[in-house]
Amino acid sequence: MGENQLEIKNICDSLGIRLISYSPLGLGMLTGKYTPSKLPRGPRALLFRQILPGSKPLLRSLKEIAERRGKTIPQVAINWCICKGTIPIPGVKSVKQVEENLGALGWRLSSDELLELEYAALESPQRMIQNIFQTR
Repeated sequence: MGENQLEIKNICDSLGIRLISYSPLGLGMLTGKYTPSKLPRGPRALLFRQILPGSKPLLRSLKEIAERRGKTIPQVAINWCICKGTIPIPGVKSVKQVEENLGALGWRLSSDELLELEYAALESPQRMIQNIFQTR
């Protein structure tokens, strides 16, 4: 999270305002289904080709926590947003994805798991500041 974004979150937290986590799965990057050799179609492929290699520590941590918890990677990623005090709004393309995302509710990551994810995220050299497909 950038310095300005962190400042906005701190102000919102102090006022009791919850932020909305737009694209909490990083346009699908945090689902675990893409790799540098298996990219999505279309314009996301270029973005993923650039960012996925640096996301390995975070994806590894998400996967390890998911396996320990009996959850999926997207469920852990969405729950991480919830534990950070935001309201995630993941995009979905099917009823199956809706049902899977609902599995992020009703439980919370431990403080150790949250730290593990935070450290892994810090190891990522590139960050997606905003959704490049978002119109202004």
